[in-house]
Amino acid sequence: MYRDDDAARADRANALISEIAELERTKVAQAAAEQRLELARDELRGLQAATTVATTVAPRIPEPPPSFATHFLVFAATAGAGFLLYALLLKP
Repeated sequence: MYRDDDAARADRANALISEIAELERTKVAQAAAEQRLELARDELRGLQAATTVATTVAPRIPEPPPSFATHFLVFAATAGAGFLLYALLLKP
């Protein structure tokens, strides 16, 4: 009527071995995931450091606006080209 104690212990031992094996596989997978996480964090730190160095090493200096003489020369060249084109097209 009662189960043999050796058989019950063997069944429990097999169950525990299976559970330990599954937990070990989970532990190995977790360690691999943590390693990938650390590698990704290190790579991100490297990219951020490179970006920080690039922006601090060469700051952009805004160019000054064009001078009055530049505006005058562009206006004069445009007016001259327009007059020349008008004179050539309307020449009888």
